[in-house]
Amino acid sequence: MMKNIKFLIPVSLILSLVVVMSNCKDEEKNCECCVGFGNTEKVVNGNKLIIYSAFTPSNLKYCDSIVLDTNGIPIETSKYCRPNPDSIYNDTINEYFYIDGIEAFPENDLIIRVPGDTTKIDRFVNYSNSTSGQRVFQGTRTDTTLYGSERTRNLTSRKFEFVLQLYSSKDHIKANRIDSLQGYFCIIRTSSFKNTGCQGKMTNDPLIK
Repeated sequence: MMKNIKFLIPVSLILSLVVVMSNCKDEEKNCECCVGFGNTEKVVNGNKLIIYSAFTPSNLKYCDSIVLDTNGIPIETSKYCRPNPDSIYNDTINEYFYIDGIEAFPENDLIIRVPGDTTKIDRFVNYSNSTSGQRVFQGTRTDTTLYGSERTRNLTSRKFEFVLQLYSSKDHIKANRIDSLQGYFCIIRTSSFKNTGCQGKMTNDPLIK
């Protein structure tokens, strides 16, 4: 029995090191943002589109996705939120994904995903930069818990990929596609996140250096 215990301890340490190292590699690859890319710009039918290389969304509170009462029944989770220390960086500067010139192409599809992953984080039909009654990308991901309730989580500071398709009519089919843009951008949540060379729509953002 002692031999098994002695063997298990080194293995657990090795696995821990592997996890830490893989996280560090991922961090090194993604945490120095805007290296090798900048704003994505394209002129389509005489209209210039600019997708900025970074934005700085608000940091939401941490909320438990599932809280059960004494009988094991799910209850309202909004009461079980914890403060997010990064909320000190919250302001209204560059707080969502912005596309200059998108008003010229009201019929469009926007997909956000992690580079190299075909699974979309979010999809927007007819993205318009408008926060009045419409949804914009604010650096969060919404999924559904096992109990059917929606849960919204902050996406981490890192590089993401976008795919924007422009259409000539409300039928978003390939035959009616005018053009497309694809590129990268970064979400920046704290001052410690390296982002030399990044640009946002507003130039006075204290988190974009």
